[in-house]
Amino acid sequence: MKRMIPVTPSKKEFQEEPCPSTYIRSKKVDTNQHIFLTAEDSFKRLISVVDWHARCCKEKLKPTKMLKKGHVCKTSLKCNDKETPHVFSWSSSPYLPTKDYLVNSRVNHGITCSGILPAVYKRFAPGSGIGVISDENRTSFFKVHSQYIQEEYKYSTDIALLQEIASYEELDSKIDIMSDARHG
Repeated sequence: MKRMIPVTPSKKEFQEEPCPSTYIRSKKVDTNQHIFLTAEDSFKRLISVVDWHARCCKEKLKPTKMLKKGHVCKTSLKCNDKETPHVFSWSSSPYLPTKDYLVNSRVNHGITCSGILPAVYKRFAPGSGIGVISDENRTSFFKVHSQYIQEEYKYSTDIALLQEIASYEELDSKIDIMSDARHG
């Protein structure tokens, strides 16, 4: 797909600009770049902002700084238009009504419900470079949700015990090796 771009801003002459490939191969020197998690709505919003900007301005947007907030990236996108430079703030996650990031909340939920120990998370997250949710944030999340976690834990263990008991009752109705006459 090719897009027509003006050769000069004042003239109506156009040339074709090739569409950039979406396939990117990392070089060895590029393996330490920022890695973060993105929510679908934030990704869609970024595309719509870049699309809007491309229709309104001939300058390209570039990230000015990237700040990690747990697994979320906050950045400013700025163009170099001399008259009116456009600046946009973008976050890779929407905010929840509690003002927490959706992405960090979902990761906290996954950590808590999967049984990943805090010590394992503290080694995995920095080792992979995906950011780290602060101890304070994880503790706050746990305190808010601990009642529900305990309720689900109790329900889950009760169900497991009932299933275990039911499996023994099923065995009682069958002939087992000890009561089979051939093993007298």
